[in-house]
Amino acid sequence: MPIEQTYGANSTSFLNSLTAQGATASSEIGQDEFLAMLVAQMSYQDPLSPLDSQQFAAQLAQFTSVEQLVQMNSSLDASLQAQMLMNQSVNNTMSAQLMGLEVEASNEIVIKENGETTPIMYKLPGNAANVTVTIYDADGGVVSTEVLGMKPAGEYTYQWDGKNDLGVTVNDGQYTFEVSAVTGEGNNLQVNQYISGIVTGVVYENGSAVLKVGNLPVYLPNVTALNLPDEG
Repeated sequence: MPIEQTYGANSTSFLNSLTAQGATASSEIGQDEFLAMLVAQMSYQDPLSPLDSQQFAAQLAQFTSVEQLVQMNSSLDASLQAQMLMNQSVNNTMSAQLMGLEVEASNEIVIKENGETTPIMYKLPGNAANVTVTIYDADGGVVSTEVLGMKPAGEYTYQWDGKNDLGVTVNDGQYTFEVSAVTGEGNNLQVNQYISGIVTGVVYENGSAVLKVGNLPVYLPNVTALNLPDEG
């Protein structure tokens, strides 16, 4: 007559064999699989050495803790997603109310369209021995470099002529710029690049509102100041 193999309370070979078989199908063990393993372990236990109740309770408690942690993570993910959607909705609603207001925002974009370019505005926190404006294309290549020389502390506007370093007019499109400045001692100044103007429109990109100041896109996180336009 066939003799069935039995497993004592201190033996984990049966449980390990089931775990190894399950690992080939999936790297994770769910609640149903875990309970099935415990039931099978109890069914095949040695009557002379039954499964220890404390060990059984410990295994259940451990799995329950893991299940609760997984559920908490799922709830947290859902809560964060809901909060993100709510913030996005609030930002979109606020953006529509900014129409007609004057905004100031950090900016590194210059647009060339129909032979005209958007202004490049910057602030110098101190006197500069030399100021340089560099224009880049979409691939990060240098298009134009303009050395403006010495500038005292203050606010400035530079108008790019839309030409590269060879004097050739470039194609219309969106470019980026960088204003760098050094002191007489050779130290770099922290230049504030910005755009200031009236909000003339609001567009939506991937569900998020983007302000339009002239032809320039202005993203809400970049806005640093809001002002009522001068009536005069």
